[in-house]
Amino acid sequence: MTISRINKFLAMTVALWAVASAVYFLAIAQTSYQGISISASEGEPPTSTAFSGQQSWASSAGPTAIAAVLTMSGFLVAGALAAWRGSLSGMAPLAVVTLAGSYITGFSIGGTYFPGALALALGTGLACIEALGKRLRRSRD
Repeated sequence: MTISRINKFLAMTVALWAVASAVYFLAIAQTSYQGISISASEGEPPTSTAFSGQQSWASSAGPTAIAAVLTMSGFLVAGALAAWRGSLSGMAPLAVVTLAGSYITGFSIGGTYFPGALALALGTGLACIEALGKRLRRSRD
């Protein structure tokens, strides 16, 4: 299997991972909540009521987090397209941005995007090796 075939496989994997991550956060993920409500009337002892439930991640996250999910998925898909085309100059910056973005977003969405960012970085490294090999072969000829 050549490096370009490996990169095409990684590109497909990264694109699928990015789309699956966005679908997970926007359509499937749930957040749990719980709390205690205390009420009192004059002359009566206070009463407390415990409550809990779940709601969709998208409704509890807010527009900034949703924009972060769409941005990270967009960067990974763009990086996958660059990898599919063999564009090292397109892959490298997107690999750096997605790795940094998954680190910055950390425990919220970053953990889900990290495998895709790591695969894109691996593909970038392989593309660098391939480009270096081509350059060395040309210089010998």
